[in-house]
Amino acid sequence: MFYIAIGLFIVALLVLIADIFIEGFGPLAVVGLVGVLVSMVLTAFFVPLGGLIVLGKIAVTVPGVWLLFRFLRKRQLDGKFILNETLAEDTAPVGGLEYFLGKEGMTKTALRPQGSADFNGQNVEVASDSGFIPAGKRVKVVDVQNRKVLVKLIEN
Repeated sequence: MFYIAIGLFIVALLVLIADIFIEGFGPLAVVGLVGVLVSMVLTAFFVPLGGLIVLGKIAVTVPGVWLLFRFLRKRQLDGKFILNETLAEDTAPVGGLEYFLGKEGMTKTALRPQGSADFNGQNVEVASDSGFIPAGKRVKVVDVQNRKVLVKLIEN
């Protein structure tokens, strides 16, 4: 029983370490915590001097986890496993949409009635004021309402 408890404890710790590299406290962390607790209960009740072994596990595990978290934060390994970048530079700032009033651009996607259009290299989410506009057509901004940029098709 001693080897089963120790093996379960080691596997549960490996599962908890794997969960560190996944953002948030997820199902792996729950499985790992349950495994650690079951391992400690098995050790305490079915192994001679189990109470002392459980105290030893706690005395080693708590500082070990604390040091591991300090190491990961200091090394900033989370940026290598979790994407922290956004695509915010591809869209226009929400507060400055009035800047586009009267500007002409090209639709990047079909407007049904919403889609995106390119205005001198800036991708802006727009809506058609008159229904469907195919992709690749010239449009002009006619109105800005709240966060919505309304465009109309420019006839050639």
